[in-house]
Amino acid sequence: MRKVARHTIQVFEHQTLRVGAVINGVCFDETAFKALALYQENQKVKYFSLVYNGVKFSYYVGVIQVGRLTIEILPKADKSNAPNPAKWQKVLIEMLSYCQLIKIETLGLGQVQLSSNSILDLYFSRFLNNVNQLLIKGLPKNYLPKEENLQVLKGRLNLPKQLRKNLLHPERFFVQHTTFSHQHLFNQVLREALKVLAKVHLNPNLKLQLQQVLAIFPKLPTYAVQARDFDLLFQVKKYQPYRELLAISRLILFNFSPDIRSGRHHLFALLFDMNQLFEEYVFRRLKVLENDNLKVQRQTAKPFWQRRMIRPDLLLQVGDKKYVLDTKWKILNKVSPSMEDLRQLYIYCQYFQAEQGVLIYPNVHQLANKKATPFQPIDNESFTVKGQVLFSAILGESGVLNKQLGQEILDATLTN
Repeated sequence: MRKVARHTIQVFEHQTLRVGAVINGVCFDETAFKALALYQENQKVKYFSLVYNGVKFSYYVGVIQVGRLTIEILPKADKSNAPNPAKWQKVLIEMLSYCQLIKIETLGLGQVQLSSNSILDLYFSRFLNNVNQLLIKGLPKNYLPKEENLQVLKGRLNLPKQLRKNLLHPERFFVQHTTFSHQHLFNQVLREALKVLAKVHLNPNLKLQLQQVLAIFPKLPTYAVQARDFDLLFQVKKYQPYRELLAISRLILFNFSPDIRSGRHHLFALLFDMNQLFEEYVFRRLKVLENDNLKVQRQTAKPFWQRRMIRPDLLLQVGDKKYVLDTKWKILNKVSPSMEDLRQLYIYCQYFQAEQGVLIYPNVHQLANKKATPFQPIDNESFTVKGQVLFSAILGESGVLNKQLGQEILDATLTN
């Protein structure tokens, strides 16, 4: 069982956390609540909503860090009134790992041992290890144009500035030249991400590792990183081997919200839409089953109305037959999908000429799958559409992620 670090509160999606609540011996105080309220007011995020004297979390899972307090929001597909946080923390990390949104292995400097295996620790450790490996290998350099007033002639003389600045100093030369320097966009992005980590509360091992990395990282001018900078870097061929490093840098830089008033309660939020994570997980479990007769696609789009597109979660092509799959991270108490889900499935089938649509929910209450049942045909309509409901077991018998999920979904879909 993972040990929960000090100053860490673990809650579940859709749970309400009120000021004064004590979880695992840690109190959610008014200072943390005010920081979250200010963050909500400024960023208009969907991660949580404000309620009387507290916050109510939504369908986002992950971590919010406020000063020294860390709040882990975990998924819950469990009918228990007291679900096990350690189990669901492990499930979340395994889902993120399988979807390649995180790499769990810790390599490099000192083989850092994480005290809590929290999601933030895993991301920060991966980032610092990758930066350290890059420093050992050697940071990339670029030629940088430079203007200087020197006592030697170097490069090209800038005649207008020479006349303006050195008229009374014939021993000096105002020149333009290039220098082979670490000062370029890639290194500046890494440097700014390291500076953000210096403001975030880290466990002692990661803090020591950060200090060691900063001590040998070249000193560079402050740079205000923009989203377009990453778009540019991702297109440069020489930086393709560092896509993971750039991705984590972007995550660190754009999920940090500094407290500009006191500087004491910086906020860092690393959160994932559980609906999208479930969709991605199901897609990857099905994708590995592809063969000559089975093709798995996701987010295939078709025009719907004016410039709006319609995108089902997954589209299966089995031989000459199509199946539309729509994942829903909802806990149903009975085999009764909402009318909204059914209408959406029907429209998907119509637009993609799929004879069968499948709604996939996590199986919490041990509900039986509903076999494919035809929708009531419209007058003069020859195209028949069937709807099916599947309840998929997220966890296997041993309490870990169900590795057979994709095959179970495929078998249940094709047997109708």
